[in-house]
Amino acid sequence: MPPLSAPSRSWLSRPPAPWFAWRRWRLLLIAGGLALSGLVAWDLAHWARYRPPASTTAQAKPLQPFEVDPSWVRSGEPNFRATVYSVSPDQRTMTGVWACDGPSSFEWHFSLDETVHVLEGRVDIDYQGRHFTLLPGDTAHFRAGTTAVWQVPQHLKKSFTLYKPGQLAHWLSRLF
Repeated sequence: MPPLSAPSRSWLSRPPAPWFAWRRWRLLLIAGGLALSGLVAWDLAHWARYRPPASTTAQAKPLQPFEVDPSWVRSGEPNFRATVYSVSPDQRTMTGVWACDGPSSFEWHFSLDETVHVLEGRVDIDYQGRHFTLLPGDTAHFRAGTTAVWQVPQHLKKSFTLYKPGQLAHWLSRLF
């Protein structure tokens, strides 16, 4: 039986030299950078094409009445009104003004993330096991998929920003 010997090492069977490994990583980094640059360029072009025009005069945006699901109303006959005054080019962010006349108590089901800033009036809110009051100048944030009970003693006017974070972010927010 012939003696065992180490396999021959031709230049094909040798591990790549460190500069080969660096070249491979460098190509991956360049490709990733080009892909990211392409996404940024597309987003910038989309924004430039669909952004709202700059205001040259004052625009009247009166509050319009709207209906909510009657099962949300716990007491009273709330008079809801709102107007949207800005929508982002990608349709994921919306801002506006909302008002309610009371006295009334109602549930509000948040289908999108919402940040509110109270302009006039007062509201008592039960949200995620906590009770708090918002007065003029106060701000609060509510997550998509949650519900709050609002109690408006007389009148409430707020500005709002609705934000749709995207499916992945929405799914991750439910986990944490």
